[in-house]
Amino acid sequence: MDHRFSWTLVALVALTVSCGRGDRASQGKGHTYRDLKGYFQQELNNINTHKPALQKTIVMNGQRDSLTINVPDSAQLQHLLAPFLEVDLNKPSLQGAYDTILLADQFTGTHSLMYKARNTATVPQEVIMDIDNQQHITNVQMNKHVENLVYEYQQNLVYQHNKHIRIVTWQKIAFLPARELDVKVLLRHP
Repeated sequence: MDHRFSWTLVALVALTVSCGRGDRASQGKGHTYRDLKGYFQQELNNINTHKPALQKTIVMNGQRDSLTINVPDSAQLQHLLAPFLEVDLNKPSLQGAYDTILLADQFTGTHSLMYKARNTATVPQEVIMDIDNQQHITNVQMNKHVENLVYEYQQNLVYQHNKHIRIVTWQKIAFLPARELDVKVLLRHP
């Protein structure tokens, strides 16, 4: 057996065990997640200040419509970001509800941070953030899914800083046809 392989295996096992212990220890001390609610409130304030034009495309059950909003008002922006603003991972009921996975790019200094719900009833079930080398969030994706005997709801939210917003919602109520709404908004800065 090659000794280099056995040392690599031992180092990998030690690293995995030490990472697992650190995660459990931090849960007991009031583990906090990245403040997404604060981030999106700051983004809303920033968009509201700079007032970019919005190129909005809506597809509902295959019917497509597009419009441009040259000077959006604060109510339109609040409504647009509402699904993002309602996500607060640091509320007490979600404490310790997510496993945290960090994938780092050693060459660029950027990384992806993923929160994966431990329980399927936790909403959102998944949050993925891309973070630049200055620790600023550049992209957020969230996945929500709710299902019971009479209702099923799925929502995929994507926000790319200063570029675009996409919200895809699918719902099915018993005895009614499924409905899908796909909203894409491009932020056009002057």
